[in-house]
Amino acid sequence: MYPIVRREAFSDTTFLWEVDAPDVAASAQPGHFVMLRLHEGAERIPLTVADFDRKKGTITMVIQALGKTTREMMTDYKTGDTFADFVGPLGLPQHIGKVGHVVLVGGGLGVAPVYPQLRAFKEAGNRTTGIIGFRSKQLVFWEDKFKKHCDDLIVCTDDGSYGKPGFVTQALKEICEKDKPDLVIAIGPLPMMNACVETTRPFGVKTMVSLNAIMVDGTGMCGSCRVTVDGKVNFACVDGPDFDGHKVDFKELIARQRRFKAQETRANEDYAHVCNLEKQLFEEEKRNYRKIKELSPHQAKMPERDHVERARNFKEVNLGYSLQDALGEAERCIQCAKPTCISGCPVQIDIPRFIRHVVVRDLEGALEVINEASIFPSICGRVCPQETQCEAQCVIAKKVESVGIGRLERFVGDNAKPKPVVPPRFEKKLGKVAVCGSGPAGLAAAADLVKFGCDVTVYEALHVVGGVLQYGIPSFRLPRDIISREVQRLVDVGVKIETNKVIGKTFTVPGLIKDKGYDAVFLAVGAGAPAFLGIPGEFAGQVYSANEFLTRVNLMGGDKFPYLDTPISLGKSVVVIGAGNTAMDCLRVAKRLGAPTVRCVYRRSEAEAPARIEELRHAKEEGIDFFFLHTPVEIRVDADGNVQGMKVEEMELGAPDEKGRRKPMSTGRFKELECDTVIYALGTKANPIITQSTPGLELNKWGNIAADDGKLESTQATSLPGVFAGGDIVTGGATVILAMGAGRRAARSIATYLKNGKKWPITKEEVAAFQPPAQLAAIAPAKFSGATAVGSEAPGKVCPKCHRPIEGDEEYVCCATAQLSWRCDDCAKVSEGFAFPYGMCPSCGGKLQVLDGRSVEGAAALDAIRIAFEIELGGQAFYNRAAKESSDPALKALFLKFSEMEKEHMATLSRRYHAEMPPVSDTFKVDRAAVYAGIANKPEDPANLFRIAIAFEQRAVEFFTKRVAQTPEGSVERQLYKELAAEEKEHVELLLTEYERWKAGKPGLM
Repeated sequence: MYPIVRREAFSDTTFLWEVDAPDVAASAQPGHFVMLRLHEGAERIPLTVADFDRKKGTITMVIQALGKTTREMMTDYKTGDTFADFVGPLGLPQHIGKVGHVVLVGGGLGVAPVYPQLRAFKEAGNRTTGIIGFRSKQLVFWEDKFKKHCDDLIVCTDDGSYGKPGFVTQALKEICEKDKPDLVIAIGPLPMMNACVETTRPFGVKTMVSLNAIMVDGTGMCGSCRVTVDGKVNFACVDGPDFDGHKVDFKELIARQRRFKAQETRANEDYAHVCNLEKQLFEEEKRNYRKIKELSPHQAKMPERDHVERARNFKEVNLGYSLQDALGEAERCIQCAKPTCISGCPVQIDIPRFIRHVVVRDLEGALEVINEASIFPSICGRVCPQETQCEAQCVIAKKVESVGIGRLERFVGDNAKPKPVVPPRFEKKLGKVAVCGSGPAGLAAAADLVKFGCDVTVYEALHVVGGVLQYGIPSFRLPRDIISREVQRLVDVGVKIETNKVIGKTFTVPGLIKDKGYDAVFLAVGAGAPAFLGIPGEFAGQVYSANEFLTRVNLMGGDKFPYLDTPISLGKSVVVIGAGNTAMDCLRVAKRLGAPTVRCVYRRSEAEAPARIEELRHAKEEGIDFFFLHTPVEIRVDADGNVQGMKVEEMELGAPDEKGRRKPMSTGRFKELECDTVIYALGTKANPIITQSTPGLELNKWGNIAADDGKLESTQATSLPGVFAGGDIVTGGATVILAMGAGRRAARSIATYLKNGKKWPITKEEVAAFQPPAQLAAIAPAKFSGATAVGSEAPGKVCPKCHRPIEGDEEYVCCATAQLSWRCDDCAKVSEGFAFPYGMCPSCGGKLQVLDGRSVEGAAALDAIRIAFEIELGGQAFYNRAAKESSDPALKALFLKFSEMEKEHMATLSRRYHAEMPPVSDTFKVDRAAVYAGIANKPEDPANLFRIAIAFEQRAVEFFTKRVAQTPEGSVERQLYKELAAEEKEHVELLLTEYERWKAGKPGLM
């Protein structure tokens, strides 16, 4: 991103930007231009460089707001704001030389880009005359800047309100007649430059013009900026932008500049429309800004994959709104003064406010609004039954179709660019909370608990995160990358997730509190256990529960068997019992697995079917047969237990039951359906794993956990202090968004419980009065590249410099400017520096370990230090003497480098073990080193010193290696000898490499 360091307005339409772009400023020259793009989806536009400051690293441009982009630059950006892209410098610079008398003509906006050329020509020793023209006095700018570099300056105004009346061409003609210039530079609108060219043509004065043509890339790739110069095609972006104006085909160029005029007009109209909406909705805060009769009566249609194609694959069916669809649908929201849609949303998203941001194209702002209540817009926008919740409460639904709230939520989640995630920081943690289950309720609770200052760990029984989102909903309704993306944001804000942990088995609820130290527990494990009818034949092998069937496909990849290991056995005729959303998923998955005949059997009518209307329609379009008002009586099996068919009874509707649905009544009429596979999709009941292992946890009559649930003010508290519950384990099978609502309520109640010192029970009034702790200023997390976490345990926070653990919430460099030491666990090489080296040991590829400084105590350790210093001092003295005695300049330089290397190693030992470093001797004899090394001394041989050095270091390796074996395991001296052996081994390898290169006549690597 590029920051605007200065913005200055010259008029209602002309303004200046000074942009921080050091790389561009370092290379900019007079005549260059840049390409600018404001944001994702914006166009790239060329702008001529008006000035540059290499010391400050800035580029200055003067812009006139004519089109949509330049108007946006003028109205929406101020000093300190940033924009996306800034490319340059581009084009060829103006050829600056000493030519004599140079006239520089700037018309309107062209005054700015002509300025750096004026300055350059003046600095080159030319006599300069400036002519700058404006429509009126109010538009004049940079007159003083021009005076500094002009021998003569003429300011023209079209209306005569200042300076010389008339156009710049008249002033230019008079100069040509009285004081013929050697060169004219003219920059401004195309008609003005064309007029200047025709003015100088009779006088034979070379006239250079700057052609800021329409372009896309600015690097010569697209050819959009082509101009005809002297009968040949040139590209303004690479051959220009400055050309000899007498050779330019201006007629052709002006015609080409008009080719997007209609589109520019449309863009300006659209921008004005958005600005008007922004003024009404944000500045004036106008509500009910549209009348219902002005609205389209129907929602924008959701684009869908063709039903013939989609019935054969698992690609997503609903393709999502385009930007045009979303903007049109957003403007159907009248922004009513008393919105009722919010009360229909279980997580209380401020729906009108997020739609307001969509209306004005601010998708990031819309996402921020949604994220206040939900971090899963792409998930909820796909799977929540908005038509029975928020959209059912929409005010306009009384007269026309409601606003497509869910579709807009999905659009924002899919298309907005989220801000980088920064974990919230607090003075101290509110408490430690275990969330059991990573389905919608658990994830929603975890998201809010982190924002409230809790240390949160989510435990998931399966090997993936998401619960029912992963195993229960097929990818053609909810793509897996959407789940991963939104769950990852939860991890990024600081939620720890551990998979393969079954609460009630791996850990119990009492164990979480007593043994693992959690202050509170939220149970969000889902209902889980499937329901059956108890009719004959349902225990046959080809009778599945919906849970098993969908898990085999959605989670385990059964549709890819045998390429993946989990099988799914499906015959030619499938019957699914039930008509909820899960039943629709089973029906449509069976169809995609290739079953020719797939039937739905449901004991009520279509009107009573719990499934979403859209899901029913999709199933019908994909070829599913429906048997409404039929109930299974028996599953027919053969002697081997294989499913052969199903006996069903026709039903009719009687009086409404306790839920208001008409009760199905028996008719005594039966049918036989041929089938070889049956899938039960009749909902779920409570899984007893947790409830059986949690003494004192009260249940309701259906075996679900009894909790304060069902209202916006519910606390989700259970019968056990500090234990809360929500989602399907409390309500039975329900929707994703209802579970999320329970999770959010539980999070607030848990935070209240912890803030009030674990006072139990908590009251609704206490929860309502809860105020989240104040967050500390955000610090962006350190970025680690190339690192992969392995295992279920999430890594704790570490100092980005030394990799040592950091206590609490603080994020800082714990070691400041301290020199760090690290050792390889494999080769024992010790190194130092001011930053921990990411990755592996550069010597052997082993794991690196940060070392703490320590002093040496004990006779054995002190003796090891003494010996180490003796050998290192000997090595340094040898290399110093070798450098003096060597006649080869390359060897002399190499031995001095080795001497410095020995000196650095001794300094490391001194710091590492807090030992004083003795001085080096200057009386070392090379022949003595040869004796120590055990080789003959041959002073006449240039390679003599090399061989002695290698043998000397090899003896040191052998000595230290033997000492390692002679010292106790874990002792300081043993570790020191291992370090020294590794160090000396590296010296040997370096010497051998340098020796071979020296013999081959190659330059040394050191």
